[in-house]
Amino acid sequence: MTRASAGYAIVRIAAAAAAVSAIYSEIAHGEFLPGAVIGFVNGATMSWVELVVIRAWAEPVLRRLPFLVTLCARAALLFAVALLVNAIFVPLFNGFSLAQVAELRDIVFALSVSLVLSVVLGVADLLGLDVLLGIVVGRYHRPRLEERALLFIDLCASTATAERLGGPRFLDFLNAVFADLSGAIVDNGGEIHKYVGDEIIAAWRLAPGRNEPRILLAWAAARARLAAGAERYRRDFGLAPDFRAALHAGEVVVGELGSRKKEIALIGDPMNTAARMLDACRDLDRPALASIALMERLAAPPGGFQTETIAPLPLRGKAVPLALVSLALEGAPAAVVAPVCA
Repeated sequence: MTRASAGYAIVRIAAAAAAVSAIYSEIAHGEFLPGAVIGFVNGATMSWVELVVIRAWAEPVLRRLPFLVTLCARAALLFAVALLVNAIFVPLFNGFSLAQVAELRDIVFALSVSLVLSVVLGVADLLGLDVLLGIVVGRYHRPRLEERALLFIDLCASTATAERLGGPRFLDFLNAVFADLSGAIVDNGGEIHKYVGDEIIAAWRLAPGRNEPRILLAWAAARARLAAGAERYRRDFGLAPDFRAALHAGEVVVGELGSRKKEIALIGDPMNTAARMLDACRDLDRPALASIALMERLAAPPGGFQTETIAPLPLRGKAVPLALVSLALEGAPAAVVAPVCA
């Protein structure tokens, strides 16, 4: 997550926490302003802890723990933050006759908020925040047409890797690789739509006529993360991962799918086309292919990218050959520029 997006997220969460805390303070103590101020500080501090401490520093450790343990650890940390903020800021409002820091109902309120927030964040980790919010607010209860940029990622030589590592270690390998790749995607504004075996499908919502370079930046960041972690992967698993990618854009149908287990589905020709482009990456031995439909959305692609136009390619299931460009990175180490897929 970039500093700007992280700052925006912190401000939004802090504002929501201020509103909730102000309402509680008014009901419990008859004092609106102190609750709003303390809630804002609490929300800002908790969100900073979540984004910087938990997601950036502690995530590799938490990934290895059972869901319930992670849930309790996150709740305990957020509860400690709430108590610390209250201990510092409540005395500043003595003039408002606010209740004591250690009053039982305030502690219960802080604990309840910490537990609820931990559960929400834990479920968001399982489903994806956008899926959770989409289902809760009913955004896609009825199918909608949306323009999406699509990034399909396929790990190289995964069958051979699975045979070499064995099932349990291969799953550990996938989790480590997907954590790196997903971080690059989310940091550049993308949504993880789905993990399918050894593939990742990510998407970006597009506004009409919008210049959308973030999908290219996400692809470049993903390549850079795997290259930077190559030695760590070799030490832990005996090999360095690599991937192919297809980048496309188009209008898809977005809607809730399923009954007992809901998901937000993306359906339409662009999804099928991106999958066929991924097949073409293997056939042409290219690290990444982007469609002209996507590249035309970029008024000026960001610097640092090499593009090579490919003759319109017949794709399975497509009546008209698709115009594509091959992508590479300028001035990057060989491990970043070209994959060694087998």
